[in-house]
Amino acid sequence: MDSIFGHRINLKQYRRLNGKWQFVPVVKQNGKPNPKLVLINGEPVSSKGGTFYLDWREGGKRLTRPVGNSPREALDAWQLQCGLSNGDVEPEDEHAQNGTQVTIDKAIEKFLIDIKATKGDRTYKEYSRHLQWFRARCPKRYISELDRSDAMKMFAQGREERADGQALNQKTINKRVIIMLGAMRSQGAVIELRKGDWPKTIEKKVEIYQPEELTRFFAACKPDERLIFQVFLCAGFREREVATLTWADVQWKEGKLAVSAKPDLGFTPKSYEERTVPVPMSLIAALRERKKASNSLLVFPTLPHPTRPDYGAGNKPDGRLLPLCKEIALRAGLNCGHCKGEYTVYALNKGVLGKVKRTYKCDKSPRCSNWYLHKFRHTFATNILQSVDIRSLQVMLGHKNIATTEKYLKSLRLDQLRERIESSALAAYV
Repeated sequence: MDSIFGHRINLKQYRRLNGKWQFVPVVKQNGKPNPKLVLINGEPVSSKGGTFYLDWREGGKRLTRPVGNSPREALDAWQLQCGLSNGDVEPEDEHAQNGTQVTIDKAIEKFLIDIKATKGDRTYKEYSRHLQWFRARCPKRYISELDRSDAMKMFAQGREERADGQALNQKTINKRVIIMLGAMRSQGAVIELRKGDWPKTIEKKVEIYQPEELTRFFAACKPDERLIFQVFLCAGFREREVATLTWADVQWKEGKLAVSAKPDLGFTPKSYEERTVPVPMSLIAALRERKKASNSLLVFPTLPHPTRPDYGAGNKPDGRLLPLCKEIALRAGLNCGHCKGEYTVYALNKGVLGKVKRTYKCDKSPRCSNWYLHKFRHTFATNILQSVDIRSLQVMLGHKNIATTEKYLKSLRLDQLRERIESSALAAYV
């Protein structure tokens, strides 16, 4: 009877411990496991936050299968497996017996439910997109079939893929694998990677706009466009932070702009950090002039459509800020002229509306990779760091981790080093 009630059927938990995923045993009481507690360093602690697994030997082989995240599921599965081993219970089918009934599709669905409940809408959409990419390329059905080879295939397939004619960034590929591992492991998959499996990424130098570029850019802006990018530059805001900026976020007397949650617009500040950033009073004055002619709650609402009065009602965030930035750069003659690739548009092809691929080169197309919204944020941070300490900059940028902010410190030191080199005696020999 001892073999029936848990002697050979072990229950353990897979959880994150000291930064690493590992198995820990479930506490046993009176010969039965108590899944509410696990042993860590010999001490019983709460089992909250992990996936339970059964472990047993059958036919000379060691078998392991996930049995859920709750103690009730784990205990039920243990009792069922004891019955199967004793012959008291007949298995329904092969996958019920082997515990592979959790499909990859179901695992993705459950994981995304958790993400939607705990993360922002943009994060949810990004995770959904990456998991759809993974699912379209993985022919397996059950999470128990997944192993290290599936992660390695994702690395390889990511390198073969191209976006807009350019190879994917290794950081993007690695992020896809991280999201896939998080989704599958959260539902019980055991996927172990080896040391050295993760491809190394190149830490790029922080790119900023030079003064002469900004002068030409703002000179090419129309009056209603200029203020948008002045806010990007002087506040260091992210795209969604500018797009959802309301007049209530403008602190007129203090000369500050605030980043605040706006549930009605589906916006939550990154890392759930609300903050205020001091800006030049000249920017506040320009915003005051804009408010006089505004009927919207938003500072930069979607612009009215020239022929469709029902489109762009004035209280929706402008979703075309990045294309607008690239259009102005082209207008100012600032594109590098070397970017080229393909893009897809809907157009008539032999009288039928459908997707049509077109090629571009950025000397005549608003698609230069040198012009993007986050670069205004880099420019703000690098310049403001000359006047504030690193901790203050962290708060202004809304960074959760100061290590993220320190990349601007490295960039500033390189610029200061450049000035010293120019003034050194070595320059006289060139």
